[in-house]
Amino acid sequence: MTPEELRRRYGQMWIISPAVVGGWYAVRRTSLSVYAQEHGLSEIRCGTSPTELARRLEEETRLEQRPWQRIATSRDRAS
Repeated sequence: MTPEELRRRYGQMWIISPAVVGGWYAVRRTSLSVYAQEHGLSEIRCGTSPTELARRLEEETRLEQRPWQRIATSRDRAS
């Protein structure tokens, strides 16, 4: 996958850039809720190449589309 293909595919939701020391990173254009973060979603994803970053962003897409069940947090356990 080329950097341009990566940007075309994921650029609506992610800001995609080459990293200073090599590799690539993507930052979400909008912040995630605490609830989304507790369900495994990330605000930043990295890869050594555009192809690897595309795989990681596809993982995020699958997580976003998966039905979420409420999971117990440390705040719940303290109550």
